[in-house]
Parts: sequence; structure tokens; C-alpha cells
Amino acid sequence: MNRFLILLVLSVVVYFVNLGGTSIYILDEAKNAGCASEMLARHDPIVPTFNGALRTDKPPLHYYFMMTAYAVFGVNAFAARFFSAVAGIVLVMMMYVYVKRLRNESAAFFSALVLLSSLQLAVQFHLAVPDPYLIVCIAFCLLSFYTGFHHAPRHILWVYVAAGLAFLAKGLVAVVLPGVIILVYLLSTRQLTGACLRKLNLLFGILIFCAIALPWYAAVGVATQGEWLREFFVGHNLERYTSTMEGHGGFPLAPFVILLVGMLPFSVFIVQSATLAVREKKENSFLWFCLITGVVFATFFSFSRTLLPSYPAPALPFVAILLGAFLERFVHHNTFSSIKIKIALVVQSCLGVLIALGGCVALLHEKELNDLLPVLWIFLPLPIGSLVGWYAYRQHKNHHLVYAWAGSWMLVGVLFFAVANPALDQKNPVAQSLPLLRSTYGDRKVVAYHLFNPSYVFNLQRVVDVIDSPVELHDRIKNGQKIVVLTRAEYLHELPTTSPFRVVFRQRDLFESSETILLAN
Repeated sequence: MNRFLILLVLSVVVYFVNLGGTSIYILDEAKNAGCASEMLARHDPIVPTFNGALRTDKPPLHYYFMMTAYAVFGVNAFAARFFSAVAGIVLVMMMYVYVKRLRNESAAFFSALVLLSSLQLAVQFHLAVPDPYLIVCIAFCLLSFYTGFHHAPRHILWVYVAAGLAFLAKGLVAVVLPGVIILVYLLSTRQLTGACLRKLNLLFGILIFCAIALPWYAAVGVATQGEWLREFFVGHNLERYTSTMEGHGGFPLAPFVILLVGMLPFSVFIVQSATLAVREKKENSFLWFCLITGVVFATFFSFSRTLLPSYPAPALPFVAILLGAFLERFVHHNTFSSIKIKIALVVQSCLGVLIALGGCVALLHEKELNDLLPVLWIFLPLPIGSLVGWYAYRQHKNHHLVYAWAGSWMLVGVLFFAVANPALDQKNPVAQSLPLLRSTYGDRKVVAYHLFNPSYVFNLQRVVDVIDSPVELHDRIKNGQKIVVLTRAEYLHELPTTSPFRVVFRQRDLFESSETILLAN
């Protein structure tokens, strides 16, 4: 069977499995999906809002894709995530095509398998967030640069198209980091010359970039009198980098760890892969370019005071290319130290066991999830894949080792989304309380007191008024109006003991310290 078709089928299975089978619950998903639904309802492609208030967290590219999917599939979880999964498929196929041209077909196939084996990317492409679009745009930008600079000059123009789209996906970081990567690459290979700059066609490229990226920013600046621009570029770019926000901190080398964990199981070969890139730097600088991409991303976010696992994720495709090139050599030539390979095999086997134990600890820590412990059978393919890999290596069939590892990790990803995640999703307080809100209290006005879980906005498809004082809350019921109040347990003490409200639902938020509370009068 054609390898292109094999990868296409595998990527559809890995990234589309049970895509709409779980509710929108995670905070980022809720706000992104909810914002897109509000923009669609208002027929407003310019000003993003969530729960009726201006949302300045992200530019609009992912909103546009979600709105398109909503128009076709309706406003639901599947539609919100549809183009995220499509982005994953596009990334795999794009990588295969580019690496086949820049390296060889075997390296391209193995690079794509490494990408598909990544549980982190499988999760990423199942979420209604902007990161899938950013990952694809940056990969397209940098692969187009290398191809255009060294092989086909017409590809250079695609660099600016991709950069413009990336700027609409995530803002400054989408332009700054590719620019730094290209600069470091040119300096490290001594190619930063006048002739090089002419190759880049900067003037025409900047015009293309501006034509794609700037109209929306100008329009939202006018529509919000500059408020969106100030909040986004200062609050969500500069302040996120220079201070810890929302408790998302990390240690300096955390981005490097994230990249290694994100590329399991094959990242156990990262030392050999990096060594290969350095060794081939002069004769073929493509792997060197990929290594620079990974190092620049990880180094940049090592200095960021706010860090999420998704931040260095655009470097993962390039780490996958490094690993894929190593695997191609490993399978067809096997000139690497057997001791180092055996060490990598031991590490990979241990990591599979540790992941299963980590899942066990996480479920035991959450009392509400203790009954889900039997679901941990989904991790069984990991040790089985490791054992098959060991046997294949002993039989000098290294290609079977690669397929056993890739297949077992892809299978775990599929089982997670098909079996474990739906069971987990049913335990979250929003899913548990929605039947109550839609049946018993379906005819009541829903309001919020201080903070509340934002996924209620998307799941109820309505704006929830937020009240910040007990007086205002009681003013709502003076005329006998029946309401339901969404809040958290930490605010219950603010209500007087004579309050007419009673708790009708109470449950701790999964993997959080807060408790979701529903009050009714």
C-alpha cells in the first residue's frame, strides 16, 4: 500500500477518533469555542467576545475556522474541534511531502510515524484551541524557507503567507521565533550575505505578510478604540513572558523536557539524532536547521515566566524530523553503538511503565475518579510494544521495532480518546450538573456569583450575567424571580445565613482545588 495513503489513514484515525465524544470542559476550549459561537451569532468577524465581554487573549484565525465548522455541523464540540483535527492531518502529510523532497522517502515516512506516535500532539489536535493552527503555520513557514532558500526559490513567498496566517493565529511569537530561527541558521552556516537577503525577497514578502495579517488588527483596533490591541500585545504577550500568570510557571529547562516528553517514545534517541544533525551539517544542513528550530523554541520559553506544554509545541515537528532521519539510518544502516541503543530501549520500556503508574496516581488522587482505575488497561499496549521492540532488535529487524513502538503508542492514544477520556469527561461537574440545569431548572434564569466554570457558557449557549455582591444577587429575586446561581464554594461565606438560596449541586472540579456550586432560591 502507498505510504502516503497509509499515513493519511493513520492520521485520520489518530486525530479524529471520538472527536466530539466529550464535552467542552477545559477552560481554554470553553473560552475559544464560546467566543467563536458568539461571533457567529452576532455575525461579527472582527470583535471577539466571550460571555458578552471583550476577549483579548487570542487573534481570530481559529475563530474563523470554528465559525465555518459551526455553520456546517452546528454549534457543538465536534465542530469546535473539527479543523484542529484537520490541522493535524495537514501537518503529517505536509511533513511527509517536504521531508521526502529534502531528505528521502524513508526518512519522511519515519518522521511522520514519530509525529503520529506523539500523545501530546494527539491531545493538541483534539482541542478547540489556536495551537494546532499555529503549529501547522510555523511548520509551513520554516519548511518553505528551507526549500525556497536551497532548492526552489518560488517557495520563499509561501514563507510570508504562512507567517501572516501564524500572526493571525497567535500574534508576535509566531513571527519573532521563525525570524530568530532563520537568522541563527544563516549565521551558523555563514550564509547571511547580500545575495542571501536578495533570495529572501524581503520587500515583496513584507507586503504579502501585511496584506494578510494587518487588516484584522487594524479593524479590531478601530472597533475597540485600541483596547484589544493594548490588552493583547501588553497583557497577553509582554506580561505573560515577564511574569507568571494563572499559576502556569515552570523551571528554566522545562521547555526542553516538554519537547522530549512530547516526542515519546522515540525521543529516547534524541542524543543520536542531534549528533547526526551536527555531523551532517556541512554536507546537508537540513537536520541542522531542524535542530536549531528545536533549540531556539526551547531556549526562548526557558526564559518565559508563564509556561504551558503547548508553548514549545511548534518545534515538535522538527524534532520529529530529526528522530525520523535517525530512524532511517537505524533501520537501513545500523551504524550506531549497540550499548547506547540498548540504553535507549531500557529507558523507553521504563517510561511506558511510569506513564501507567502516573495515570494510576492521578486517579487515586481524585476520589471521584477512583472507580475509573480499571480503565488503565488502555496502557497495556506500551509494555507489549516495548517487548516486541526488544525482540525485533534482537532479531536485527529494526524496522519492526519502529513499527511496534509507533503502533503501540498510537493505539494508546486512540484508546484514550475512545475509552478513557469519555469516562473521565462524565465525571466533571459541568457534565454532572447540566441535566439538572436543563430539566429541573430549565425555565430559570442562570447567573453567576463571582467566578464560575466558563464551560457553562458554551454548553448552555447563553450569556451568564456575573454578579459581584450579595446585595445585587438578592435584588434579582425581590420580585419573586426564580434563578440558579453558578459559583464556587469559596464564596458561600459571603451569603448571609438567612439567604433564601440553597445548594442544589456541589462537586469539586477535576484536578483542581476549587468546587463548583449551584444555588437555587
